[in-house]
Parts: sequence; structure tokens; C-alpha cells
Amino acid sequence: MPIRNIDGVIKHLEDNASDELAHLESVGPEFFTTEQLLRLRGQWEVKNHLFRAFQQLVVRIAAISPVWVAGYFLFTLLKLRYLALLSLALFPLSFVVFFAGLAFIFKYFKGKGHLDRVGEMIAEELNRRKEAGKRE
Repeated sequence: MPIRNIDGVIKHLEDNASDELAHLESVGPEFFTTEQLLRLRGQWEVKNHLFRAFQQLVVRIAAISPVWVAGYFLFTLLKLRYLALLSLALFPLSFVVFFAGLAFIFKYFKGKGHLDRVGEMIAEELNRRKEAGKRE
């Protein structure tokens, strides 16, 4: 069967090749040099930091949603009809943004478990190589 969408296949291969942390998890750290593992550990630290920052942002967006309902009641009492409606509209919007943020986090970071496994694999392999170097 001939390949009909070569651009799609190439893009798929480039996307998979660009995520070295996922590649490390699939093949194992023993196939990487120590220099590559140190570079990947730096990438992992940056990605882990970004994951935590995005996760905190998304949780804060969801946590602020009751404020919009309280704002609706406050603006209604103050006879500020348009602000009350805006506040009421922001309530479900905050949940939409929350779930969109979760989808983005899962797509880009592949979840906290993936990052934890990759970090542990890198640390264990570097420690194993360090111990092997001491014995020699």
C-alpha cells in the first residue's frame, strides 16, 4: 500500500523525534551517553518546572470561579446589571479554560507520571554510571 500523505508521516516522525524525553522513556537511558543524559536532565528540570507552573495556574483559574458567582450577586445588589451578567458569564468560562488548560498540560507534558518516570530513569542511570566509575 503506497503512502499517500508523506507530509503527514514526516510531521509525525519529526514530532516524535523532537520529544527526547519520551524517546528516553521508550528505549531506556542505557542507550544515551552521559553527556546526553546530563542535557536531558536539564530539559527534564525545565519541563518539570513548567509543568508545576501551568498546573498551579490552571488550579487557580478553577479556584477563582466561585468569585464570579459572588461577583454576580454583589453587582446585582448594586444594580450593575451588565457587570453582573459579565461576572455570571465568566463563571462557566473559567471552567472551560480550566479543562482546556488540563488538555494542554496532558498533551505537552504527558502527565506528571511521565515526568516522574523520566526523571527517575535519568537519575538512576547517572548514579549507576557514577558508581561504576568509582569502582574502576
